[in-house]
Amino acid sequence: MFKNVFKIIISLALAIILVTANFVVVFADTPYQGYTYNFWGYMVPSPAAYAPVRSFGLSNMKCGGVCGLHDEETCALETPLTDPTDMHVDSQENIYVVDWGNNRIIVFDMDLNLNRVIDGYYRDGEWVGDAFNRPFGVYVSVEMEIYIADNQNNRVVILDEENNFLREITAPQVEGLEDNFVFLPMHVLVDRGGRVFVIVQRVFEGIMSFNADGEFLGYFGTIEVPFNPLELFWRFVMTDEQNSRQNRFIPREFQSMDIDRYGFVYTTHVENNPLNNQVMRLNPRGEDVLVNFNENVVINGDQGWRNVGERMGPSIFVDVIARSHGMYSTLCSVRGRIYTYDSEGNLLYVFAGPGNLEGMTRRPVTIEVIGDDFLLLDAHGHGRIIQYAPTDYGNLINSAISLRYDGHEQQAVEIWRQLTVLDENFALAWSGIGRSMLAAGNNVGAMEHLEHGMDIRYYSVAFRRNRIDVMQQALPNFLTAGMVLVAFYAGYRIFRSIKKGGKGDDA
Repeated sequence: MFKNVFKIIISLALAIILVTANFVVVFADTPYQGYTYNFWGYMVPSPAAYAPVRSFGLSNMKCGGVCGLHDEETCALETPLTDPTDMHVDSQENIYVVDWGNNRIIVFDMDLNLNRVIDGYYRDGEWVGDAFNRPFGVYVSVEMEIYIADNQNNRVVILDEENNFLREITAPQVEGLEDNFVFLPMHVLVDRGGRVFVIVQRVFEGIMSFNADGEFLGYFGTIEVPFNPLELFWRFVMTDEQNSRQNRFIPREFQSMDIDRYGFVYTTHVENNPLNNQVMRLNPRGEDVLVNFNENVVINGDQGWRNVGERMGPSIFVDVIARSHGMYSTLCSVRGRIYTYDSEGNLLYVFAGPGNLEGMTRRPVTIEVIGDDFLLLDAHGHGRIIQYAPTDYGNLINSAISLRYDGHEQQAVEIWRQLTVLDENFALAWSGIGRSMLAAGNNVGAMEHLEHGMDIRYYSVAFRRNRIDVMQQALPNFLTAGMVLVAFYAGYRIFRSIKKGGKGDDA
């Protein structure tokens, strides 16, 4: 008996070693662990979808004479980055970094060739140097016009590719603004129609929108304030002096914004209610049309209060980036992690995190994408940019989501099956297989996979269709059996009648 128990213990120990070994292999290339959340909102581990491939700062730039040096050697700019606040990638894959502390914008390409330093502009043929005062945000339109949120100069400056001044947007002269209103632009965005969106500090009515000529159009995407009848009652019974000490009923400020190819504006804001999304997807009318089919997991990143090194508390999304095929990614300033969701609100993967190792962050500020790669601006120290590339696991997810978004469920099945092998906990893969089976008419198989993926919406469809199939298959047999019973009963009645009539004749 003891020998059998000993064998069982040894077998369990070997199994644990093998499982642990496989687990280590999955995460060996990254200093962080990937994870998602299941249907019930519990965290489950997953392979890392993205891995850091390089980290660089201004000291890695190839100046080529742009920064005052006259050679092609790697050199540092005369002044390092100080508190960088924003980053943008234009259509030609040039990277713009806002150097807030030094009142300039650094422009370079992916090969780290320094393009130029924007610290002034030409106006009427004259150079205006030291033109910016604490610039905060930058955006480059499809026409390659550069929009700079010049915060302390209370304006948005628009330049062309040659640093020529085109126009500026200043505080609107409209009714409704407070007498002490100060125009402090933080982030700027331009749609294909030339409409300019500006997030302004301490403006709670919404994102300010302007036409191409700088005329104020109104507020865009107002955040609704939840109604609290109890607080309203206390405000009613309190004195004016007591009311003056209370916080006003005001919405939260927007944190960031981005626009997708269809003209929908993605925004983030600090959300006090953990049951509400921190992300909004605004249509051209400013209405939130964000989709989230999983009611148990809101689009809020991590909402637990567990310790993460020196950081704890729920996620705060400081940036959002719209990606292809309905995907979008957010950056959490609390944990330094990047969260990616699909068009239905499913959390696809999480990567990065706080720390000093390569690929980890200390003061995450903003994110951008080039192709499938991510760029994360970390303002810690003299500032640096971390580049993340997709792993095989991440590439499979991106490919499957793209096919699914385009309606090619059948083509995505093989990818979903590979994903279930790599990560059995990836519910979306099981759901994808189930949906393809549902489209092919295999309702029983669809129900099995959809149940594994906890896809309630499509499981209900598969269950209803399977019930109809069962009824259609069984109904002819029931009808035949019923007709046989009716015929048998009718024959029996006739037989009884004839038999009874025969006895009457004998009498």
